[in-house]
Amino acid sequence: MTDLPTIEDHSLAAGNLLQDFSRGQDAAIDRVYQHLPQVKYGAHDEAAAFPLTLRDAQTVIAREQGKQSWGELRLGAKLRQLQFGDELERFKQLVYAKDAEKLDELLTAHPKLRDTLDDPHFWFGSTALIIVKEHVDAVDVLLKHGADINANSQWWAGDFHILEGTSPVAAQQLIERGARITAHAAAEQGWLDWLETAYAREKTIINQRGGDGKTPLHYARDQRIMDWLLKRGANLEARDLDHASTPLQWMLGENNLDAARELVKRGAEVDIFAAVILGELDLVKAALQANPGAIRARVNSVGYALAPKADGSHQYVYTFNAAGLSPHQVAFDLEQAEIFDYLVAESPPDVRLLAHCAAADEDSARRIVAGHPGIVTRIFNADGRQVIYAAWTNRVEAVKLMAALGFNLHIYDDDKMTPLHAAAFHGFADVIRILLDADEAPLTWLNGYGGTPLTTALYGRQHSWRDDGDFPASFQLLVEAGSEVRAEWLPTGDERIDDILRQALAADA
Repeated sequence: MTDLPTIEDHSLAAGNLLQDFSRGQDAAIDRVYQHLPQVKYGAHDEAAAFPLTLRDAQTVIAREQGKQSWGELRLGAKLRQLQFGDELERFKQLVYAKDAEKLDELLTAHPKLRDTLDDPHFWFGSTALIIVKEHVDAVDVLLKHGADINANSQWWAGDFHILEGTSPVAAQQLIERGARITAHAAAEQGWLDWLETAYAREKTIINQRGGDGKTPLHYARDQRIMDWLLKRGANLEARDLDHASTPLQWMLGENNLDAARELVKRGAEVDIFAAVILGELDLVKAALQANPGAIRARVNSVGYALAPKADGSHQYVYTFNAAGLSPHQVAFDLEQAEIFDYLVAESPPDVRLLAHCAAADEDSARRIVAGHPGIVTRIFNADGRQVIYAAWTNRVEAVKLMAALGFNLHIYDDDKMTPLHAAAFHGFADVIRILLDADEAPLTWLNGYGGTPLTTALYGRQHSWRDDGDFPASFQLLVEAGSEVRAEWLPTGDERIDDILRQALAADA
């Protein structure tokens, strides 16, 4: 049996990759282009000019090994050497639950776990302390057992410090317990005196990268902090590394419209989506005049440089809870009727058709179809995916209209999710019913994670963040349509779903 590579082997491989890349070797450039998030969505020819660092090379090695980050790769190697048993999973569950009392009991009973307290076991490579930071009782338990309050997360795009994204009350409690202030935390909390002192020592803090690769300006909400940073050279258009989003786009993502408007006043470039969110028609017109192609812009899609596709999805995906949305859809959802009408008037027929479908305006949609025979079949793949996004966001009438007009209901996205997978993940039974009634549904189609629509529903029942789904009804529809059911799925944690699955198994016996 071949021994698995050690972290030392991976470190050597990263160093060799960096050296080969700097020498312009084609194979190294290809590997970087394939795996490094900062370049993989651009042109291949541009990859060779990227200023690759050792950290970037480590990310490439980690991605080649199926890991998100170097920290995750290192953790895997550590866990192969140190066996923590079932207690490690119990530890992670208690951390997510912020259960201070049971955490204390577990760490007292199993002191070996103290050797992994600062490891990146949690989302985005976070430490246990970062997860519980808003719960001072759990913080104190972890500190008691030896956790390092200044141990950063280990994330490919930039490590998070415990004070980033922290409430003012929790930040003060953490500082009292030894947390060191960073430029990002100071910008977020409005601590101008600290920034002045730190800047006198180190000028590079102005555009220093923090968690997700964000700069201090990404965190600044206070006008004084914005002006202080900009006066000292902060980049107003800096994009974080994970979401390729500017400070303006982050503020909009947080629904902080006041801070966003202050950034616009200070010269931030306004993309078409920002203009729509801000509800200012003049900004929409200016965005289209500067880039007429923005009329075809889609959230987190290739083709619109101001809101580009990103490894962790563009910030607007989290703003709208969906990728692929058009400016028209955003205007419609935000009830910006004047802007919606303007965008429609400025759009070519296929874009107008998609806008009317999103608005479930059947009369307008059918007039376009009647006036442009074959238009539905000519819609490009990326735009044809709008039916997936409609299913994902429970736009029942939009899905119904697109199905009636003949849109491809078997189209899939980058994760190979069909409209049926998308609806199943959130348990949107009404959408599922429409899709099943429309044609022969792809019940056995596997998405990029190996899931059928039914197993996607099984996963979504536990992980969907929506509260408007009906999973029992969704399971019933998918099972009645002929989806394969397996006994090992039982129990699911929902008796109604269990009954549906048991009945299907009995019928097949």
